[in-house]
Amino acid sequence: MPKVISDSWVMAGVRDMKKSVAFYAKLGLKPAMARPFYAELNLPGGTVLGLHSIGKEAKQSGSRRMSDGGWGIMLRVKNIKKVVADLKKKRVRCSKIETAPGGADFASLYDPDGNRLTLVEME
Repeated sequence: MPKVISDSWVMAGVRDMKKSVAFYAKLGLKPAMARPFYAELNLPGGTVLGLHSIGKEAKQSGSRRMSDGGWGIMLRVKNIKKVVADLKKKRVRCSKIETAPGGADFASLYDPDGNRLTLVEME
């Protein structure tokens, strides 16, 4: 098994880079690097969110396959009710807040390409 390094990286396939970067900016994530086919957003704690173009202009077949599946992204927040209210003011669609067994509160939102992000507040 390879040694895991301290920071982590998650990639999401996107069809419209400009629209996706604008969406993530509403969440407070500014691009550290942005190109027409790829952008990197630095999350608190060292994780990098990579946005990779899978639109019709993407020429690599591997890029197109990214839309076939994906990973869930969980963002831990404080005061989920306030976070969801603030996002809704920015016209970001969020699910209603649900409480899981054990007391964690969850809400989901989706980027312009349908990639789900889950907000979680844990006691």
